[in-house]
Amino acid sequence: MKIYTIIVDDEPLARERIRTLLGTENDIHIAAECGNGKEALRLISEQKIDLVFLDIQMPELDGIRLLEKLPEGKTPFVIFTTAYDSFAVKAFELNALDYLLKPFTKKRFLESLSRVRQKFGSEDKDLFFSQMLNTLRSVVDHQQFPEKIVVKADGKVRFIPTAEIRWIESEANYLRIHTAAVSPLIRETMTNFFKKLDPSIFLRLHRTVIVNTTQIKELQPWLSDELIALLHDGTKLPIGRTYRKTVNEFFGL
Repeated sequence: MKIYTIIVDDEPLARERIRTLLGTENDIHIAAECGNGKEALRLISEQKIDLVFLDIQMPELDGIRLLEKLPEGKTPFVIFTTAYDSFAVKAFELNALDYLLKPFTKKRFLESLSRVRQKFGSEDKDLFFSQMLNTLRSVVDHQQFPEKIVVKADGKVRFIPTAEIRWIESEANYLRIHTAAVSPLIRETMTNFFKKLDPSIFLRLHRTVIVNTTQIKELQPWLSDELIALLHDGTKLPIGRTYRKTVNEFFGL
């Protein structure tokens, strides 16, 4: 019996990783890939979907709201892909949920897939889904953001307090983390790194820039209709046009 599956993640590399791992699983049929929750909701509502690999945090429609909006009788099994840390892992395990904590290994991926196969066709599927959704809400409500970021660079492992981060910029496939003392370079995506930061403090200004808002001195006009964020140390950071609305809402402008 084929298990009709969709992969939902706003990061193309994350979708590619899952697609590659599923390539050798003969009972899995990848029906579609979605880069956002709205597209996934439409597909699940219209098609027969048995399994969803679902990123919890996505723009516009996140994983929780997507599941809450599913029409009755269209509930698939879900393997969550998440950047949440130990709190979420413990909660998921206690409730027999399936999850993949990024970055995950092939072994962990196959273990999670095996758990879904065991439940596939089970008569208590609706009860399982209800428990899964309740636990997910609990995880998000109690989300704890790390006080320190682990950075491996130049053969050293540094523990950088998030409060000391002034801003982050992307450099090709890497990120440069700026603090008063150091500016290490790490291999990570902006989207993944931003998910690890407290959104009440850190703000995406541009596709290449994240800022600690406590470091912003003022917002200034730049060139014609552009804006920049001026930091207390004199750094000027661009505010992308597509992020202008988010910035205005954050500061209540």
